[in-house]
Amino acid sequence: MIPIGTVLLAKGMSLGAIMALIIGGAGASIPELTLLASIFKPKLVAIFTVTIFAVAILSGFIFQILQPIL
Repeated sequence: MIPIGTVLLAKGMSLGAIMALIIGGAGASIPELTLLASIFKPKLVAIFTVTIFAVAILSGFIFQILQPIL
């Protein structure tokens, strides 16, 4: 994901969106969700997925706010 993020940053995508993409993509990948679905109940997998996406969006906003400082 890092090389893809570097190319997207060079093409003009914002740092916050790239970080949200990296965190969301790595945290809620299809193989991981499939494995978790075979172990846990669907409600717990849904809560896990929503939490990962919420953290990804929140971190994207934080990186977007901090981008001028960095």
